[in-house]
Amino acid sequence: MTENLSEFKKRKIKLLSIASDSARLLKLFKEDNNFEVDMISDRGAKIAKEYGVYWYAPGGGKDYKIKQAVPSKFLINKDGIIVWKYIGKDKTDRPSIEMMTSIIDKYIQNPN
Repeated sequence: MTENLSEFKKRKIKLLSIASDSARLLKLFKEDNNFEVDMISDRGAKIAKEYGVYWYAPGGGKDYKIKQAVPSKFLINKDGIIVWKYIGKDKTDRPSIEMMTSIIDKYIQNPN
């Protein structure tokens, strides 16, 4: 997603990344990788639980499942309303940039 950051910037879309890592580790990651997206630490998975994206999912191997936040995308309009969401089936399931930009164009750029 971040390799296509210009697509979001030109649409005036703010990206936030929420991860279970500590704030200190996220800060180091952001600095070491010149990561332009703001990052929020979700220790204890409070945010993931509130958004309903924390459950047993395949992890480490296909033979067992571990409790984890599943990569998900939420499109929230300027009024704070979730207008679209994509809940991944597992750690690798993510929407394409083409899907994301068309959804943004539909729900944010031209909502009527």
